[in-house]
Amino acid sequence: MLVKLIEIQRSMRGGTASLRELYVNPDHIVSVCDDTIANQTLMNEVRDLGLVEGVQFSKVVIAEGNFAKTITIVGSPPEIYKKIRKKQVLRG
Repeated sequence: MLVKLIEIQRSMRGGTASLRELYVNPDHIVSVCDDTIANQTLMNEVRDLGLVEGVQFSKVVIAEGNFAKTITIVGSPPEIYKKIRKKQVLRG
C-alpha cells in the first residue's frame, strides 16, 4: 500500500519552494526525523505555499536500491509515522 506525502521541492539555486504530492512505499522508508533547517528557513514561505502557520517539516530517508534519497516532507515525525503505520483492513 502506497502512502501519500507532500514533498517540499527547492530549485538548485535556492529559489522559491514548491509542493509536490509523492506516493511512497512505507517498506522503503529508512528513517524519519525533524528537519530543523527546513523548519527555520521555510517559515517565511509557509503562507506562499498555502500552509498553515506553525507547520513542521521532516526529513525522510527512502531506500532506492543501493542508494538512499533524503526528502523534506510536510509534517512532524509523529504525523509521518502515523501515516506510514496505518494498518489496512482486508475485506473479502
